[in-house]
Amino acid sequence: MKTIFLSLILLCLFSASFAQNRAAIKGKVTDSLNKQPLELSTVAMVDLKDTSLIAYTLSKKNGDFELQRLPVDKEVRLVISFAGYKSYIRRFNFKKGDIVDLGTVALNSKMLSEVVVRAERVPIKVKKDTIEFDAAAFKTRPNAAVEELLKKLPGVQVDGDGTITVNGKQVSKLLIDGKQFFGSDPKIATKNLDAAIVAQVQVYDDRENDPDHLVSETQVQKIINIKLKKAIKKSIFGKVFGGAGSRDRYEAGGLFNMFRDTLQVSIIGLSNNLNHTGFSREELNAQGGFDRSGGNTSFNGGRNWGGGIEKITSGGFNLNQNYGEKLKLNLQYFYTQRNNTVESANFQQQFLKDTTLLTRASSNRYANNHTHTISGLVEWKPDTVRNLRYNPSLSYNSNNSGSSALGNTSNNFDMPVNKSVSNSTNDWHSTQFNQSFYFHKRSKNKSKESFTISHNLSINPNHSNNFNNNDVVNYQRPDLSDSLHRLSVHTSNNASGNLDFSYRYPVTKNLIVDVTTSGIYNKTSDQVFTYDRKTGLDSLISNQSSDLKRDQWTENIKPGITYQLNKKTQIIAGLNTQWQQINNNFVTSRLMQNYFFLLPTIRIEAYGISFSYERRVNQPGISNLQPITIVYSPLYSYTGNPNLVPSINNNYYINFFKYFNDSQLGIYSYGNISSQKNMAVTQQTISSDGAQTNTTVNRDGRPSYNFSVGVFKRFKKVKEWQVNTSTNFYGNYYQSLNLLNNVEGWQNTVSYGVHENIGVNWKDVIDLNTGVGFNQSNTKYHYDDFRSVRVGTYNISNSLVVRFPKKIIWETKQDFNYNGQVTAGFKKGVNVVSSSLALQMLKKDRGELKFSVYDIFNQNVSVYRYINSNSVNDVQNNTLKRYFMVTYSIKFNKLSTK
Repeated sequence: MKTIFLSLILLCLFSASFAQNRAAIKGKVTDSLNKQPLELSTVAMVDLKDTSLIAYTLSKKNGDFELQRLPVDKEVRLVISFAGYKSYIRRFNFKKGDIVDLGTVALNSKMLSEVVVRAERVPIKVKKDTIEFDAAAFKTRPNAAVEELLKKLPGVQVDGDGTITVNGKQVSKLLIDGKQFFGSDPKIATKNLDAAIVAQVQVYDDRENDPDHLVSETQVQKIINIKLKKAIKKSIFGKVFGGAGSRDRYEAGGLFNMFRDTLQVSIIGLSNNLNHTGFSREELNAQGGFDRSGGNTSFNGGRNWGGGIEKITSGGFNLNQNYGEKLKLNLQYFYTQRNNTVESANFQQQFLKDTTLLTRASSNRYANNHTHTISGLVEWKPDTVRNLRYNPSLSYNSNNSGSSALGNTSNNFDMPVNKSVSNSTNDWHSTQFNQSFYFHKRSKNKSKESFTISHNLSINPNHSNNFNNNDVVNYQRPDLSDSLHRLSVHTSNNASGNLDFSYRYPVTKNLIVDVTTSGIYNKTSDQVFTYDRKTGLDSLISNQSSDLKRDQWTENIKPGITYQLNKKTQIIAGLNTQWQQINNNFVTSRLMQNYFFLLPTIRIEAYGISFSYERRVNQPGISNLQPITIVYSPLYSYTGNPNLVPSINNNYYINFFKYFNDSQLGIYSYGNISSQKNMAVTQQTISSDGAQTNTTVNRDGRPSYNFSVGVFKRFKKVKEWQVNTSTNFYGNYYQSLNLLNNVEGWQNTVSYGVHENIGVNWKDVIDLNTGVGFNQSNTKYHYDDFRSVRVGTYNISNSLVVRFPKKIIWETKQDFNYNGQVTAGFKKGVNVVSSSLALQMLKKDRGELKFSVYDIFNQNVSVYRYINSNSVNDVQNNTLKRYFMVTYSIKFNKLSTK
């Protein structure tokens, strides 16, 4: 904590020390004819030498603007622009302490007959809800990726993992010339396309499924559209790379792009055994393999949080074709093969009044997964008032996996309790079809009147065969020792579909009424046939098998209103009337359920603050309702409860967001209170010999609370130095009901933390990012002996990039994590330091030879602690250790970008 506050103080002093030697300019922008102020005019100061942006702001509602901390003794140009008006341009050479007041700056409307003699580049344009940045005004080094260009744009922040935010709001999608580029993962484009091919960067709200602006301004995400230079739209470009290292480590991949006006074709592929689960990854490990925790999500992969060693081979293509301005088509295909091996050690402390069960376990697991996914998108906009989108996808997934485990349990009296040995193999495959349809139509004659139809369909059949052997020796109850050898054949079919209609009508200028109706159908079937293989002959175990079927119909009618009190204040409210009819079929019985719910929603927005309330209903799973007991092992069994009823959740939210363009300062906060009625709670019975039986019951919950507060700031460039910082405080308090051995008690957990990040850049030669984080969790059990458990973790992450001398790049990254509460025998602190040295070569630095070492001190391991209802668990997994690697990459471009 002291480190964070010291960093903030130093930053304040740093900023203040330069402010006295800087200049400022202010004024007011108006229309030259009617003298009315022009709100949201762009006011930009650029370097006269290279036209790079120095600072910018947007004029306020009354037209006023002010730019502070401007450079002195330097030729600069002021550009004031507004859509449809001639730009105001003026040169300055400020002296120390200058404060220039321009007074009123009157802009003239552009005339149709105007002849443009000399075009003046405007670095930033604001067109309604779109901000457009001219890429030429933001200088990047040769061979830089799009990500580096984005980092230079005002209000844009790119985190170490490649996550992009604009003015504090996360970017949900990145488009290339308005077209999809390998799905919704922006990192594939930002880390693999050159900044040199970009003409403009557009940023606007993600309202593709929200044309009526029903999503709160505090929660709506952003879309970035990369507009390419004209020459690139008829070119072939991409890159290939390959590397080999010690411990048989390797990686190879490539990206090929062919753009022909309205046609875009991209092919991508990779293979590595470096725990990279996607093509996009941090710049540091782009060719050296420095991601110890799994990489970023792309393709069909996910983040490898569980540790282990993973090999991935993946590839696919992305095709876009435009037919005029009205029809767009997209087609994507991906194949992913993942092979993962994990060696794990686990220590569990389970508390039972005066007895504590201590279990040490080890396991080895492997999994081989193959996935094929094909998806398409048809988007049709015949005019300005109609929009239609259809998005189908089909995927096939096959997986074979296996595991072996050994566990020994004793108690706090040093008495052995039980020993278990198990091994299993599983063969699973699944097919999933999804489609979504969306149609929206606005009225030509009446503003804010609209009609929407939406539809979703999902069909997902699954099948698996599981062979499981489980041998348990019970030292305290020898009669309970047993050996299970079983085959389970599991088949499930899940289908769901919905059709929604929505109509909005403006009654008055400030009042809009709407009604939404929807029909939802869910069909579930789940069959498990378990066979006893102990004697060598397959025999069905009827009480361990099940045949479950559920048909659920849900009808909703939701009337609502939107009332605009003023330009910045509105109320959105609705009352959903919901009918549910559920037919549950078990092997020996049937359970019919009929429910009616009133589910209110309300949201109030005013001046950047959003307050909302909503009520939700959750049905218990059909497997929790079946009236049988299933013995999964001699140590664990589960009994269903057909008397379970739906749980009702009440949620209250408050959001605040404010971004100041002139100072590039953002403030945000989030808060939530939630409570449950008839929540589903696991009722446990655990004996002193470790045997456990569970069931699920309904109980009313207690409120839980969580919040997050953050501040982020980018300081104006000072003598080639660029500094940005972000701070986030968060916390939560929740209460869980534990039902253990016929004793009811609440488990109260308070957790809080802080994270501070500071970034410093000097002339793009030195780039330093430092992050410090701390998290504390305190759990208290209000039953038995009122035991308390504390978990505190610290983490530090540093990355340094030095581009000196010319054509040489040195990169170093450190990740340090510390948890002092893990049990003896587990590593409390893990310090992973990796470094690389790259030499750029060939014309325009298209080639690069990189020498890298991952985990220099050979300390890497995956260690974490988590808390359950009456237990504390420490887990340690194997993962990548130190290796050395040499990688060569080359970029190609058939057509010049000039």
